[in-house]
Amino acid sequence: MKGLSLFVFDLRFQWRHGFYWVYVFVCTCYWILLRFVPEAYQETTAIVLTFSDPAALGLIMAGGMVLLERDQGVHDPLFVSPVHIREYLLAKAASLSVLSLTAGWVIHMATGSIPENPFAFSAGIVLTSTFMTLLSIGVAARQRTINGFILMVQVYAMPFTLPLFGFLQLWHADLFLVLPTEGTLRLLMSPIGGLSFGSVLYSVCILLIWNFAAYIWAQRSYTRHVLMRVGEEGGMNGEI
Repeated sequence: MKGLSLFVFDLRFQWRHGFYWVYVFVCTCYWILLRFVPEAYQETTAIVLTFSDPAALGLIMAGGMVLLERDQGVHDPLFVSPVHIREYLLAKAASLSVLSLTAGWVIHMATGSIPENPFAFSAGIVLTSTFMTLLSIGVAARQRTINGFILMVQVYAMPFTLPLFGFLQLWHADLFLVLPTEGTLRLLMSPIGGLSFGSVLYSVCILLIWNFAAYIWAQRSYTRHVLMRVGEEGGMNGEI
């Protein structure tokens, strides 16, 4: 129940700070952009936009939420209660993945087509959003200013954009196979050429592995750089 309460709290926090209105504007801009793209390239453009959307949402908004909560003093009362860091992180990842999934489908529907494998398409969006959210929280926990966060999160995220070169047929490398975003693109590409079971299995597994690694890193970063400071300042420690 605590996890559900945190999930609802995050949804309300996002609504109160205008996250949803921002994404209404963003999706509207994407729809307008796709109207000017030649029909032959609309599918590819939509996939690139859908790929970048959960990444940008998870990276920027998750870190922004953490920094806003810190500035507003949310962490002190939050971790006085028996809240586990696991529940806090998963609630953040889940709430932002809902927004990412909605935006991803809205963007893709602008092309007038439906993915051949809707479940694979949705899994690609959700698992990418959760990975980027956890990565962003790990970065934000280590930063004290928004400028420092924006700079560092781009440094951390840059390597994960490399598979786009392969998707756009600009550069192919075996290195891409170990990156989670290679799995993302394969799942999102299902509208173009379909997916074999092996490709779906690889894509989901590589994303799950990186999600787990990002979760461990975010948990340790948050514990060391946020929770321990809450304990020092208020004499209280959150449960881990």
